[in-house]
Amino acid sequence: MSGFKNFKPLLRAAVVLGAVGTITTAGTFAALQSQQSVLAGNTINSATAALSVSTDNITFGNSKTGFSFNGIIPGGAAVPVSGDAIWLQNGGSTNLAIKAAISSTPANASNVDLSKVFLHITRPNNSFDQSFSLKSLIDGYATGGVAIGDTINISAAAQYFLRVSMSSDAFSGSNSVTISGVDLVFTGTAQ
Repeated sequence: MSGFKNFKPLLRAAVVLGAVGTITTAGTFAALQSQQSVLAGNTINSATAALSVSTDNITFGNSKTGFSFNGIIPGGAAVPVSGDAIWLQNGGSTNLAIKAAISSTPANASNVDLSKVFLHITRPNNSFDQSFSLKSLIDGYATGGVAIGDTINISAAAQYFLRVSMSSDAFSGSNSVTISGVDLVFTGTAQ
């Protein structure tokens, strides 16, 4: 029993010493803390993404008149053989990964299967030759386009050749078919 009687005063002393230590530490911390140093008036700006198109590498704009891809033979080679040239120019302040899409469903009175009509996009140095079905480009518009696998650096213009091909079973019949109102949209995503 005598050990228990001594325990209460010992417990009280420990609590008092702990409280004094806490107050002393807090007072010492406050005394050692410096004043605030402020770096004021900062400005945060995003990069700009600006992509323009040209068919002559001279006049660039947000919209240019496209091409008529004539004489396509179902199951044959993409036409025109050499491709129709376009240039995409990056006028922004960041490199741009390029995407392509078709902004609305084209007029297709003959019900050509648009998953079997292909747009070929080629670089002059043959660094790539990508082909996309018209259907995938139409579907891709809702998600910002389909990546074409190329990047255009800041203040640079890149040349591409466009050709079109069609699978042999894209439509049936012996008459010529026309798909019109194909609005090809290019966008650039900051890298």
